[in-house]
Amino acid sequence: MKKDVVFYSAPDNVKRTFTWMYISAGVQLLFWGNLASLAYVSYTVKDGEEEDAPIVLAPKEKRVGIAAGLVAVGVGIASFMCLYPWRYIDKLILLKGATTVKLVTHARLIQSQKAKLYPIEQLYCKQKVFTGAGTKGTDPIGSVSNSSHIFLNARGEKIAYMLDRKGTFMDSKLFDGLWYNSHAR
Repeated sequence: MKKDVVFYSAPDNVKRTFTWMYISAGVQLLFWGNLASLAYVSYTVKDGEEEDAPIVLAPKEKRVGIAAGLVAVGVGIASFMCLYPWRYIDKLILLKGATTVKLVTHARLIQSQKAKLYPIEQLYCKQKVFTGAGTKGTDPIGSVSNSSHIFLNARGEKIAYMLDRKGTFMDSKLFDGLWYNSHAR
């Protein structure tokens, strides 16, 4: 093989979707950070057990704990919102020599997640791309095993990469021949 071959390209409209996802993750950070700030500066408790006890600012340790918990929730939500684009494949490229595959993801904030190289034998998927349905033969049939995304796993990694069935496959039958393995772990 004398040049790189693009095996898969994501649909054109995903850029807008992921831009909104990143914006939403930022808004989540702002929301939870603001809530944490509010909890830190104004969380109050009663100063005593009696009914008419004065209300005072809570101890600093308690306010810091609550604020830290709220920040952790925001960071967790934003991280999960960013994890999806980091595992969504924009392009799958078979590099010159046909032994290595380059996965280009939709990661924009962390450059180490943008492109990954794998030996061709390290990747596998448990779903067939070619279903025979639709104009390209890659449309889902409607069962659980044929979802709108194909999950491409890399041996040794816990989270799979995702390819959208609406994307463009160079040859879906060849893709299945290279990476379909229903019994892989």
